[in-house]
Amino acid sequence: MGHVILQHMVDDAGLTEHVRVSSSGTGDWHVGEHADPRTVAVLARHGYDGSRHRAREFDPEEFDEVDLVLASDEGHVRTLNRLARTPDNRGKIRLVREFDPAAVAAGTLETGDPWYGDEEHFARCFAEVEAACRGILHHVRGQLDGRLADQTRRRVDPEQP
Repeated sequence: MGHVILQHMVDDAGLTEHVRVSSSGTGDWHVGEHADPRTVAVLARHGYDGSRHRAREFDPEEFDEVDLVLASDEGHVRTLNRLARTPDNRGKIRLVREFDPAAVAAGTLETGDPWYGDEEHFARCFAEVEAACRGILHHVRGQLDGRLADQTRRRVDPEQP
């Protein structure tokens, strides 16, 4: 859900040329498979197209290419920390819901896994992820604005490091 929702938000914000969204799992259980039909259905009910999504496994080499690695729960954070190998890479790992102020205030930072649940669980997961994606987009926009401002300053004052 997160990949589809965040990519849609990045596209709508006109940031596609500056932001790359990718998605992967910490294991190889579903590599190459479509998203769960229940996920695709809940996304469609809210105007998102998840029909083309395919599962893939996270490659630890990706840490060097990304600025932010998002995890849905503490188990995934632990796995990613083991894969990270350096403090800089471990610093890129965050829980998805850390970007949702309501989740932070409630102390509910893990995303509920709807896999064994019913339609209601998928609807709740969607609401959690969409709210977090709004915050992620805000965070990414802030990071991007800072980088673009730095690049502009460097062009104006080439003496500046």
